[in-house]
Amino acid sequence: MSSSTASAFDSLGRPENLPDEIAQQLRTRILNESLAPGQRLPTEQELGAQFGVSRNVVREAIARLKLTGLVETRHGVGTFVCADIALRPFEVSHDDLLDLSQLIHVHQLRIEIESGAAALAATHRTAAQLESLRQSLRRLEQHASDWEAASHTSVDFHLAVAHCANNPYFVRIMGHLSHVIHHAVRTFRFRTIGTTRVEEIENEHEIIVEAIARRDSAGARLAMRTHLETAMAHYRTLLGDL
Repeated sequence: MSSSTASAFDSLGRPENLPDEIAQQLRTRILNESLAPGQRLPTEQELGAQFGVSRNVVREAIARLKLTGLVETRHGVGTFVCADIALRPFEVSHDDLLDLSQLIHVHQLRIEIESGAAALAATHRTAAQLESLRQSLRRLEQHASDWEAASHTSVDFHLAVAHCANNPYFVRIMGHLSHVIHHAVRTFRFRTIGTTRVEEIENEHEIIVEAIARRDSAGARLAMRTHLETAMAHYRTLLGDL
């Protein structure tokens, strides 16, 4: 690792979990290939000096990266970026959402996937699936004033749309994305309780369901995209105010 790359790490803001922040900085450099596949990382002592933390903290950060298949340790030699990183299983980690830019990237992915799922749902859903989707919408509306319950029913609603697409891969990827973004959904629901945004969300969900019900593929795609893009715009404003 060159000295210029080694000195490029950001200073730590002393968060509650230092290993997570160090792992995130290393993860970012691995994924954008500032740290190339097969490249050796600095030693624990060197990283500890750069970040101003103990070797134990660095060791915990490296352990997180090993669990996600980003690095490998060769006994007596050092820790290296995995050479076949492009072949690792698809994953969005909770650590990927530690900053707004990463969250936006994940949300952009979600927009493309969910708008496509809604379009497929309009043409592939069964009558029974449509009824299940309507039930999920009713549960969501019943809990609209309870931010904790609403965060769960909101995720369930979006998963119900994916099921209506009758494509198991949409269900699998939506299940994964919903799991990792649930905290963001909870935060947003907490901050919007008692505001006009709650009613807007209900209306947007209803438009999605009605487009699916009338088998309007283009309308369902547009309704879901509009809903998620509006949600992201509000979330960005919310984070800017925190």
